[in-house]
Amino acid sequence: MGLPEVKIGLIPGAGGTQRLPRICKDISWALDVIVSGRMIGMEEAKLKGVIDEVVAVSTMAVNDKNLHRHDHGKQVQEEGEQVLKVAQKWAKFAELMQDMAYRRACNLNVFALDDEPGKMRAQRICEQVERKLPSKERGGEAKHAAVEAVRASFNTNSYEEGMKVESRLFWDLLLNSAQGRGMRHAFFAERSAQKNNAKLLVGPVAELFMNSKSKTRSNNNTTPLVGVIGAGTMGAGIAVCFLKAGCQVILVDNDQKGLDRGVKTISHIVKQDVAKHRMSSQQAETILTKNLSCTTDMVTHKDFCNCVLVIEAVFENLQVKQAIFSTLDRVIRNPHALLLSNTSTLSIDLIASALSVSRRPYCAGMHFFSPAHVMKLVEIVVSSTSSPETIALVQFITSKMLGKIGVTVGNCPGFVGNRMIHPYSSEAVFVLEEGGATVPEVDMALYKFGIAMGPLSMGDLAGNDIGYLIAKSKGLTRDPKTGKPGPNRKPGLRYSDMADDLVVKLGRVGMKAQKGWYDYNPKVGKGRKPIPSKEVEKFISEYIKHPRGKYTQQEIVERCLFGLVNEGFKILEEKIAQKPSDIDVIYIYGYGWPAYKGGPMYWIDNEVGLAYFLERLEQMHRTFPGTSYYEPSKLLRKCVTLGITLEEYYKRQSSNKSKL
Repeated sequence: MGLPEVKIGLIPGAGGTQRLPRICKDISWALDVIVSGRMIGMEEAKLKGVIDEVVAVSTMAVNDKNLHRHDHGKQVQEEGEQVLKVAQKWAKFAELMQDMAYRRACNLNVFALDDEPGKMRAQRICEQVERKLPSKERGGEAKHAAVEAVRASFNTNSYEEGMKVESRLFWDLLLNSAQGRGMRHAFFAERSAQKNNAKLLVGPVAELFMNSKSKTRSNNNTTPLVGVIGAGTMGAGIAVCFLKAGCQVILVDNDQKGLDRGVKTISHIVKQDVAKHRMSSQQAETILTKNLSCTTDMVTHKDFCNCVLVIEAVFENLQVKQAIFSTLDRVIRNPHALLLSNTSTLSIDLIASALSVSRRPYCAGMHFFSPAHVMKLVEIVVSSTSSPETIALVQFITSKMLGKIGVTVGNCPGFVGNRMIHPYSSEAVFVLEEGGATVPEVDMALYKFGIAMGPLSMGDLAGNDIGYLIAKSKGLTRDPKTGKPGPNRKPGLRYSDMADDLVVKLGRVGMKAQKGWYDYNPKVGKGRKPIPSKEVEKFISEYIKHPRGKYTQQEIVERCLFGLVNEGFKILEEKIAQKPSDIDVIYIYGYGWPAYKGGPMYWIDNEVGLAYFLERLEQMHRTFPGTSYYEPSKLLRKCVTLGITLEEYYKRQSSNKSKL
């Protein structure tokens, strides 16, 4: 149970901010529950006096298809009688007491009327909580209102006065808060993206995972066996996800040292979870000693052939991935096993082509975001041969077993998230090259907009070498020896060598090397705090040939984000994403877009306006020729011509489909 309204930009509006402090008599706890919007367990709720009694009921018997019908009915009946018995006990208590007015929250006070020291302590607690909240400008409107409403539970003269404060704040947020509207859009977009057709969850592999989720397995033979190929940071994180979901995992790496590092990473993550009380030491021991095994040779390993799901998480090289899938085709016994790739940029069609024709329907992309055990987003990539049943099962595993947010996308270079991030990162570098802003100024402009991390800080975190290697694989980078541009850098293409040279000439690959666009000191912020670099400042100055003058914050934001959003329109045109809200979910959960701004497609619709957006894109396309992401999309032009928002356009499309 809980009071989660702040997560959709509201506060509890039916008395929650007034009743909870009066019932629990603990302002600090009440603030924690209301301001965080977290769910509270039954034992915690009982301890705080929020509920009177807890009755344990077994869900295993309810869901177990293998339980004999007679035994099932008997257990349900016994548990029903137990619930009834407890309810009768409390009903009898109420009957004997007759007048229950003293238990009503509206008749209680948080503090005694003359307890001024208690009220002062509560006031200080409220002030301490407020100082830790995000500012109202950065999505904190509802949280600050929640503190104000809770404060009214003890500093007004009556329950009724406190309710008036709560009501005023609630209606103000509901009717006037743009942040709240953005958060509610994000809330419903997340649920819409994860809608799944349960009728497609058929077959023994699907049943195995569904039984595992309902915790009905009675022996290890019905525990899903998952193979993870690649023991690097991503592979280890993915392995942790499946281990915590109760699966048995075989971790594969062709290098024993790499395998040892992967196991060490998994062990560290699991032990951290124990230290933070996210799992018991017994659960950790089961994961590390019973459910995790390793090998450097998946062909000869005695159990790997029995995997029902294998996910490949090696580095981005098509030939290497195809060789792995060709081996899986021969090794995996179950003809319906899911064979998935964690590629972030490569074609799932080309990867699936290494499989026999009969296996290709069971192949798809499952693109986790780093660190995989932390990030909530997974892009589920549909190839031209992926079956609907496979996609439905991967969605089920992602959301129901792993507890992540799966968004189904089409197959193209970079899919949705990484395809759209290219304009964002590229324009940040161009702004530097034009002398329009310094590295910290670019990042600060995007941070003030609301994005968790600016594009240059993000590059340092992910590794600037990754972007360089992707550009190199596309034939765009200069040859380090000859200095000649790559064969695919066509004349007229707008391209900056600065980010490439940062990696090749200066070796500034990012945080992992303690130097990227910023310097990093292990003694400052645990080596994660970006420190402006004099070397980078001098390096950039050598690339500024035609300075355009200093840019405003709005100009930097538009330069970086308008190309990103326009690429989103093109993705919708190509049907790579099913609907605009799917793109919003990807950017909120994968790229740090603020939920209170609803996502990039919602933002352009509701804050910017499509007519202005089109006008600015046309200006940018004229100013910066050779930049495809500034060429306005046909879908955008259509919406502006019709005088409707993107959301309205898709509602009309949906309405037309439903009539057919």
